[in-house]
Amino acid sequence: MATVKCDVCGGTFSQSYLASHKRLAHGKGNGSAASPASEDEAVEAIVSLYGRLSVEGRRRVLRLLTAKNKKSKEIQQA
Repeated sequence: MATVKCDVCGGTFSQSYLASHKRLAHGKGNGSAASPASEDEAVEAIVSLYGRLSVEGRRRVLRLLTAKNKKSKEIQQA
């Protein structure tokens, strides 16, 4: 059986399993990945996801957001 790479994650799978892998691992699931209709809904979705993270995950998110915010401010000042 031939092996192929997933074009989304780069994983190697048998050709017969690839479609199932993409559906299960990269599908839209229950619709939670759909674009929120408003900024308020987007913020609520982010807060909900943040609440599910471990303490270390929350720290990582804060570090990433702080770095992104700093970069945005630097670009605006340029």
